Amino acid sequence: MAAAKSILDLLMAGGRSALKTVYDKKYDQMMLKPDKRVQPDPSRTPFIDADYQTPAPVTFSEDLGAMYPRNPNPFAPLPKKDRSRSLVENRPAIAKALADRIRQSGVLEGDARYFYHSDGPLYRAAKRAGLSDAEAKSYLDDFSSRFAATSPRTKVEPNILNATNVMAKEQAGIPFREVVGRGSGGTAPNEKGYGMMVNEGGIHGILLDDIAKYGTIDRATNTKPATFGANMVGNRSGVTVDTHAIRGALMTMNKMDAGSVPEGFILPKFVEKYRKDPTTLTPNMIDDTVGKQVIEVDGRKVNAQTEYPVFADIYHDVAEELGVSPAEAQALGWFGLGDETNLGSASKTVSDVFDERLDVTAKNLGITTPEAARLVFNRKIPLMGAAGAGLLAAQQSDGQAVPSDDILNYLAGGS
Repeated sequence: MAAAKSILDLLMAGGRSALKTVYDKKYDQMMLKPDKRVQPDPSRTPFIDADYQTPAPVTFSEDLGAMYPRNPNPFAPLPKKDRSRSLVENRPAIAKALADRIRQSGVLEGDARYFYHSDGPLYRAAKRAGLSDAEAKSYLDDFSSRFAATSPRTKVEPNILNATNVMAKEQAGIPFREVVGRGSGGTAPNEKGYGMMVNEGGIHGILLDDIAKYGTIDRATNTKPATFGANMVGNRSGVTVDTHAIRGALMTMNKMDAGSVPEGFILPKFVEKYRKDPTTLTPNMIDDTVGKQVIEVDGRKVNAQTEYPVFADIYHDVAEELGVSPAEAQALGWFGLGDETNLGSASKTVSDVFDERLDVTAKNLGITTPEAARLVFNRKIPLMGAAGAGLLAAQQSDGQAVPSDDILNYLAGGS
């Protein structure tokens, strides 16, 4: 008991020593085979509730759907030789067919729509960990932006760990690129078990630098992670257009009329195959990048993802058709069409995974789960995790698909 109290005091003091203690224990875990690492107790009493329908008491004034980067001339060619024009012209029909397929999947009967409803559970958990109302809201906002920034090409569990790691380093006054514990080595060094792309040109570092400099992720140049972060904090008025959302719309279009998918969306090596028999279209044949073109945004010239709203608009229509929010429509598409977009998954939310990691963190440190929660929500330490059976997020970076058979294994998430 004395030992437990001693380590708790050390961790509550925060700073470099507390972080190094966690990193050392995490390193030891990473040296074990995945099935030998500490795992969450499936029979535990959760610290974070599962009331997804009661949101955090945060008011949002931004309409994310009105902030997508659009070509100011709707009749001007869109990127990649105007390949998405037929999606614009057939938007209502594609959206209706997509909504019908989601209904037929049965996913509306479950909790799949609640992926973006972790704001309430995380806010209440922060309050339970001793934070004030203002502190809990601030934690939720900061976690969401760091979660979004570290989401590209990352599975959900390590994404959550990395977000809390960045926050703990910030609290300790340590740059997120500085390696405090035993590192992973290579060209993008991190503490082992907290792998982020923060080397020169690394997408996580770029997005985290944006947050440090501007307080947010630029919606014009990094539309998906910016929208994903806003969705995660509870603003569900916009759509996180990930590779699965793109695939879902295009696969639906092809089911409506085989051969109707513009060849610009077919990878070159598969074009001839698609021409010969368009019924053979599979997700791996699709170029699911988001096209860009230079437009003026807020008085500056930027290379913006003007194809982003083409797909987002379809999911806004799906949302209206199903009577859900735009973000929920995208989440339903993940699960309802997972068999076709290479995304099959159990239905977990970010707060579910966060709770599992709290349990693992407590076990690794020899403290109670409420004590671990107090440390994490006060930004003294990052979460720890099994990091071996990780959850894949629909959080691919723009233009970088992450093939997977399991999103939670993303849910979890994104983006």
